[in-house]
Amino acid sequence: MIRAPSIIGALLLALLSAGCSEKPQTLTQTGAPASQAPWKGANPAFTEKDWKVGDQASWQRAIDRRAQDQNEYVRMR
Repeated sequence: MIRAPSIIGALLLALLSAGCSEKPQTLTQTGAPASQAPWKGANPAFTEKDWKVGDQASWQRAIDRRAQDQNEYVRMR
């Protein structure tokens, strides 16, 4: 009878510690190093056609357009 609580405790500990193995989520998935501005480097396969690498103004327009495309209030009008 002593083994049952210890087995249950071990299983509970294993279940609780399973959540500790999550990979960290970072914001450096743009292709540019963290020390470089995001508009200065990107994988050309994933860029928009009107955005030029290194042009901050066109990058900002593309970001603003993407944000407006995801805005449900604007889309429903």
